[in-house]
Amino acid sequence: MMSINFAMLFVENDVIGESAYFALFYIPFAFGIMKNFLGIFIPNNKRRVSDKPLSSGAYIYPSLNIDYLITEILRDRNILAVVRNPNLFEKYKLPILWLSKVEKENSVSPTHLEKILHWAVTMATSGDALIIDGVEYLILENGFEPVFRFLVNLKDQILLKDSILVLIVDERALEEKHAFLLQREFKKIL
Repeated sequence: MMSINFAMLFVENDVIGESAYFALFYIPFAFGIMKNFLGIFIPNNKRRVSDKPLSSGAYIYPSLNIDYLITEILRDRNILAVVRNPNLFEKYKLPILWLSKVEKENSVSPTHLEKILHWAVTMATSGDALIIDGVEYLILENGFEPVFRFLVNLKDQILLKDSILVLIVDERALEEKHAFLLQREFKKIL
């Protein structure tokens, strides 16, 4: 059986020349080495943590791919959610607290941070995961500082229960200094 090395065929026939051979073999090899080498120097909050199940802690999830978060990253956890758009979470049949000014069962005004904290701490048990989707909305309604204090307090309460807190945040919607403060308290899930 004859095996054809297409890269060598191109080089031998000078179709794409020696630079193609270099690009096909040496650049990916060098990139792989540099990627592994540079990974050592990436700050802790920038490391990829989604390759394995999350341990208890506090995280930022910068994606709107909620399905991946729930079915893959948090797959072995009981999940609670505080959300701005409950329709996105309906199919998962999760206990949900809706952030809304509309008075309805299982809803709470975004300005009542103490009620949100009470619900989350009361509902969460050891090993659970709590998702907060709507951080930008909380900031819009309360300002950054009260929301940051609330999130840090919530983080501490959740960690005492050996659980997980995940904030779904589009950092582009935040001021740079606010995004930086959140990244200091919460590891990023990439």
